[in-house]
Amino acid sequence: MDDSLLSDPVEMGKLVETAVYKHVAAFYYQQAASVGYYRGGKRRKEIDVVVEYSNSKNILIEVKYREGAPIPDDSAIVELSGEAAASIVVTKTADDFGVHNTKNGKDLIRIPAFAFLYLLGHAEKHGYCEME
Repeated sequence: MDDSLLSDPVEMGKLVETAVYKHVAAFYYQQAASVGYYRGGKRRKEIDVVVEYSNSKNILIEVKYREGAPIPDDSAIVELSGEAAASIVVTKTADDFGVHNTKNGKDLIRIPAFAFLYLLGHAEKHGYCEME
């Protein structure tokens, strides 16, 4: 592996986004869900990972692996979060977690990448029960 990859923030962002996508796809592989991404609207906005269930709402995941990890109120994840079961922003730093309140009243969950991937792996290994 090229060591400069770890010091390049753009490349690290791509690496983490790919890892999140791969792990989410592996987690939902045997369930009735499709994992992909969203790009649409007039400005071709995108959401990095979308888990689409046939009979329920989607899960939206946006990877913002950078300092501060800003989410503009006109971003696709904010605009579509009202129609989703969950909207998650995967962040970089350990102290960037919690609920992200938007001006339009939609809440996003913020979680650092290492915690998100650990919890997803733990749920995959030990089983996961949805709360009803």
